[in-house]
Amino acid sequence: MPLAHPELRPNPAGAMRFGRTDGPVAPPAPANTPATGFEPSTRRTHDARIALLDEDQQTRDLLREYLEGQGMHVISVANGQELRQLIHHEPIDAVILDAMARSEDSLALLREMAEQPGTPPVMLLSAVASDIDRIVGLELGADDYMAKPFNPRELLARLRVVLRRSNAASVRVAATPVLSFAGWVLDPTFYVVRDAAGRDVDLTSGEFKLLHALAGHAGQVVSREALLKLVHGDEAEAFDRAIDVAVSRLRAKLVRHGGGALIRTVRGEGYLFAARI
Repeated sequence: MPLAHPELRPNPAGAMRFGRTDGPVAPPAPANTPATGFEPSTRRTHDARIALLDEDQQTRDLLREYLEGQGMHVISVANGQELRQLIHHEPIDAVILDAMARSEDSLALLREMAEQPGTPPVMLLSAVASDIDRIVGLELGADDYMAKPFNPRELLARLRVVLRRSNAASVRVAATPVLSFAGWVLDPTFYVVRDAAGRDVDLTSGEFKLLHALAGHAGQVVSREALLKLVHGDEAEAFDRAIDVAVSRLRAKLVRHGGGALIRTVRGEGYLFAARI
């Protein structure tokens, strides 16, 4: 679906570019511009490798031109199979995914990526802006959600937040020890959870993050708002119900492995991880 925003306009040569319609715009810095002068957060994200899946060729070209003008390296793909191959063979820092892709159920693709440890964070784009669609996208593993049409500068700002959050999470995970509780083992480095019998517990990345967040605050009541921030970061936009559904799914999997008592609901307050770490 083409972008429809006032910052998108043709230049005199007929090509499309991003720029304000109310005055001249300074050209973006070349991709090889030295990092000196960037804010620290920008230095960490301006050379990121971004995978872009949008079935609309014009949208892909416009976003690639704009983001590469900001120093990022963008690799555009036309379908889910190309995206899978790209992520498998090349280092990718983040994915921009069109939720309305026609050739494949993009939400199923999002869920598939969320279930694979080590996959890059995903920014979901959609022509649908309802609250329920945003909640579903976040529940299935999206790290952020933007509705079309959108301001490309806002997309850039949100993408940088996703990248910074992912970088910070990688540092935290690398420094986090293995957690043991009630005979269970949770390894944040390799996204592994084993029950008291030594069997692997099959969790999505979102469920793993939720369990890790609760276990990391064992013995404390964690509110729904705090869990949203711990799992999705400060930029997450969802309602309490999104966490309720996620906890319910996680608890159902724990029950199948004898861990039904690990997570308690504290009515009106949030959730408590009941095992001792």
